[in-house]
Amino acid sequence: MSVGDATAPIDMTRTWAPQVPAFREHVERSLIAAARAPDLASTIQRHRFHGSARDKEAAADWLRNRLGAPPSPTRLLMTGGTQNTLMVLFSRLAPQGAAIAAEKLTYAAIGQLAMLGRISVLPVDIDEDGMRDDSLESLCKAHNLAAVYINPTGHNPTTSMMSLERRQRVARVARKYALPIIEDDVHGLITKNAPPPLASIAPDLTWYLMSVSKCLGIGLRTAYLIAPSGDGLADLLRPIPSVSSWFVPGLSAAIITHLIESGAASHIVGQISKEIAARQDIAQEMLGHLGVMRTNKSSLHVWIDLPSPWTAEPFIQAARTKGVILRHPGVFATAGINVEHNIRASLIAPSTHEDLRRGLSVLAVLLLSRT
Repeated sequence: MSVGDATAPIDMTRTWAPQVPAFREHVERSLIAAARAPDLASTIQRHRFHGSARDKEAAADWLRNRLGAPPSPTRLLMTGGTQNTLMVLFSRLAPQGAAIAAEKLTYAAIGQLAMLGRISVLPVDIDEDGMRDDSLESLCKAHNLAAVYINPTGHNPTTSMMSLERRQRVARVARKYALPIIEDDVHGLITKNAPPPLASIAPDLTWYLMSVSKCLGIGLRTAYLIAPSGDGLADLLRPIPSVSSWFVPGLSAAIITHLIESGAASHIVGQISKEIAARQDIAQEMLGHLGVMRTNKSSLHVWIDLPSPWTAEPFIQAARTKGVILRHPGVFATAGINVEHNIRASLIAPSTHEDLRRGLSVLAVLLLSRT
């Protein structure tokens, strides 16, 4: 990798698929294939809706890597991204004024999407194994929940990996209370030895989401949704056939389907996993000895326990003065939850390994200084 500008600020805020050598070559081939296809005009000038039959067949074959078996095309949609899909799911599963549950620290967009849908998000306690099933059950007893949103594989932001046993217990609670599960498996394909998703344990309850943002590229603006049943998916779609904001972009669908069919998608995922592992090795080298870092080998970021007397805002300001940009952890907190003693640091946002080392070196010095 090339060396970046040693004087430029190092942004450690965002997580996305890292750049890998094969990506450009594979995408160029897919773009050429799309340009030469006889249906190019239709691809650009017409709606792709939620994917063609070919798109869904390719997707089902690819997703079997996580689900163990290809999902039925009658349960599968190709959509315009995770957030668009969550907006639709929230609006259809949770009427205005209703409540959903989510990990007390969760994907930063959840609170914003819930606000747009005029629903509330109730926090579920978490530990090193992710969402606690006993806390979820307590919420189910106290509230009439419309759904639970959960990110069990490479949890954002804590990086926890929910065990199979915990997934089974969470599924049992959801089944007991007939609670729909919205599972965000965005890290599933880039995570080594990940337990099976909840969609494999409780398929009749789970709305499964897999975005390509971390395993191919966020600019493709594409995600897959697998519904609990064909009838459930039909019910979701029936009242909103003309809401095109969550339709998959036609060109993105053509590119992704070609990448899958050619085997390039799997090759890219493999390279991304290797790059993540290399950056995790650097993080371990730079921060591991401090005993403050929580992560897993497949995570795009690390979750840092700030030693006393550091709290988030002074640490962020101190890092900024030394040229490192961090996000306040409050963006991951559900309403009423205070998080001041942790920082999420992206290992992917720095463009080169050298930039990553420089950024982590700044953090290491600050963590040791404790002033």
